[in-house]
Amino acid sequence: MKALKSYDIKFSGLKNGKHQYRFHLDQEFFKLFDNDEFDRCDIDIVIDLDKSDQLLEFSIYHKGTLEVPCDISGEMFDQEIKGNLNFIVKFSDTYNDDRDDLIFIPYHSHLFNIAQQIYESVVLSVPGKRIHPDIASGKKKAENAKYIINYDEYQTSVEQEVDNNQTIDPRWAALKKILTDKKQ
Repeated sequence: MKALKSYDIKFSGLKNGKHQYRFHLDQEFFKLFDNDEFDRCDIDIVIDLDKSDQLLEFSIYHKGTLEVPCDISGEMFDQEIKGNLNFIVKFSDTYNDDRDDLIFIPYHSHLFNIAQQIYESVVLSVPGKRIHPDIASGKKKAENAKYIINYDEYQTSVEQEVDNNQTIDPRWAALKKILTDKKQ
């Protein structure tokens, strides 16, 4: 893809030693990977490259915010993220990226496109459970909290309903007895 060319790191012609690259990501970057989950984002990327004759050592550091929906309220909020990813690129006869921490590229290569590794680094740093900070701190209640079932309240209401029902099937009465025996 043409748009991903801006993430090519040309290492041929570089002296052995440390080099640094900087990128800034917005939602357009994620659209290149068909990821529409993040509406807004503001992420700074710093890549440290340590080049030697036999290999390239990459360290990707990122820090920023992504706008994501809260898992409880569904309200959008800015999730702060930060993280890093380290991997090695070695030269070989063929390309091979079966391992996360070691990538083989052909001997005749003169550049390495780092977009996939940046994408993976950022996506893996997004928490699995995303809760709006105001809801987590208790400053704000989720408007849809009334739809989340509290099991204890539900169990009590079911028991009251059974108690109010005068004609109970004997089979249900036996099952209810098992429940009350367990509580004791």
